[in-house]
Amino acid sequence: KAVPGQRLALHALKNQYGRKELVADGPIFKSYKVEGDKVIIAFDNAGGGLVVAETGSNALGKAPGATGFSNPKVIPDGAAQVKLFYVAGEDRVWHQATMKIAGETVIVSAPAVKAPRGVAYGTGGIGFQPNVYNQALLPITPFIYYDNQLVTSKSWPDKNLKIAGEPAEDSPVGKLAEYRKLPLLANQFADNAVLQADTPLTIWGATTLGWLPEPAGKMEVKLSFAGIEKTIHVPPGQPEWQVVLPPMKASVEPLTLKATYTIAGELAHESICTNIVIGDVWYVAAPANQETADAVTGPVRVMIRNAKRMTATRPSRFTVSTSTTAAEDNRFASIWQSPKGGLAAALGSRIQAKTGRPVGIIYMSGNPLELKQWMTPRSLQQVPGLIDDYRQLMALEPGNSYYDANVRRYIADWKKYWGEFIPQMMATKAVPDGKPWGNYPTLASDVTTEASQAYNVMVLPFSPGAFKGILFLCSEAMCQPDKAADFGPQLSALANGWKEQFGSPNAWFGYTVPSKELAPKLTQPKQIKGASGAYEINHWPKVDAKGNVDPAEFDQQSAGLVDEALRSVYH
Repeated sequence: KAVPGQRLALHALKNQYGRKELVADGPIFKSYKVEGDKVIIAFDNAGGGLVVAETGSNALGKAPGATGFSNPKVIPDGAAQVKLFYVAGEDRVWHQATMKIAGETVIVSAPAVKAPRGVAYGTGGIGFQPNVYNQALLPITPFIYYDNQLVTSKSWPDKNLKIAGEPAEDSPVGKLAEYRKLPLLANQFADNAVLQADTPLTIWGATTLGWLPEPAGKMEVKLSFAGIEKTIHVPPGQPEWQVVLPPMKASVEPLTLKATYTIAGELAHESICTNIVIGDVWYVAAPANQETADAVTGPVRVMIRNAKRMTATRPSRFTVSTSTTAAEDNRFASIWQSPKGGLAAALGSRIQAKTGRPVGIIYMSGNPLELKQWMTPRSLQQVPGLIDDYRQLMALEPGNSYYDANVRRYIADWKKYWGEFIPQMMATKAVPDGKPWGNYPTLASDVTTEASQAYNVMVLPFSPGAFKGILFLCSEAMCQPDKAADFGPQLSALANGWKEQFGSPNAWFGYTVPSKELAPKLTQPKQIKGASGAYEINHWPKVDAKGNVDPAEFDQQSAGLVDEALRSVYH
């Protein structure tokens, strides 16, 4: 966020601190004139001359060694690399234009447009393309004008814009535009997914999110999968949908899952997932380590956490990533791939060799975290030492006395804020609590616990979920001397909470546990319901400065748990 922060600081320096000589705004369209087949565009805030620059070489995932710090770099004589200008003639068809910079103006033209009437810049999304800045390296604001009038959906005579060389297809408008980022299918249901065989299969997703308008009218989700057609009627105010399909036999035959969502008969969203197979699915949670994966090439597939975050204070119901943008446009999306090494490859290949069935592994890892961070909020109450954590989280969940008391406190805080805080700030011209920006009352202001924060990101998006087995690899941080005595009750509560949350009570729960030599005060998890098994470890693997476990040592220890899983589940 460094570049946005620097740009915002320019506004403060100029407008609040009197640095009037600073350029705080990027170039903004002022006017254009047509000379023959050329359009000459003038700008406000041109800042002494325009330049071409790019941010792609700094974008993580877009270039080797990139830093992620998207600071624009000037491209000398880079006009030929700018592909963001378009011009249109009398037929209102937009053609990509070439451009050149002439001081504080830009001259554009396209061979197919002999008599230009309109000009546009950056209206299709800029991304990492080279584009135009002023000398302060502040970018041009996108614009689109025709006959010297701003183009809007109301002023344009055609339903959609026509672009030369691109098929005439409907652009997202109406509900399709509003709901384009809706995760209609939850994270697990994606291209190349493996879904659990031989058990009822719950498929589910979102019908609205906090930033979407509340749907008005009849809402329906239509599902098509493996020859099954379902229509799900969604009641008003319900944020998600789900449907339970009958058990399916394991198969490598690729299947397609299609879900469409309509509101008042209008299509709001559609998701199509291809190359889905039916087999055994395992959920694995582990300390941070270097799992690797690549494009799907076989029946063993893995979904790895690509999101930067490992924890969140609020539940992430439908995706691991903060963004709900479709996977093909989201570099942080967790997608199904083929494992290249590590625990996922070892577990998957051995199960597949033994059963001949496809294997899917949802592999969620993070830097060493406390056990309570992985636990469901309601399972916290099963451990006496975590009752306060439970009460804090319940204070954010409607339908209990802790929430009711929290709301009363919240209302009282707002009354005090307007009755005391603001009058004092107006009288003294200073923030009463000494904080730079003051402090607003929030419903979560009394919540200090980190309990359930890993669960919010790495468990909840996959529940309900049908799993053959669950693996949990503990870390040294979970078994320190002052925590080891609580290990048994906490891991028991974690395992039972996961089985209940996933809706997989028969799933085998396997875990690593340190020896008495490693953790003399450690207690054993004796209250796990249903099938479970342990693998004892006698040393902690080395961890580097970034918190990543040594791959060789991790593989050696996880191999023991894989052996236990195969003996217990595939005997």
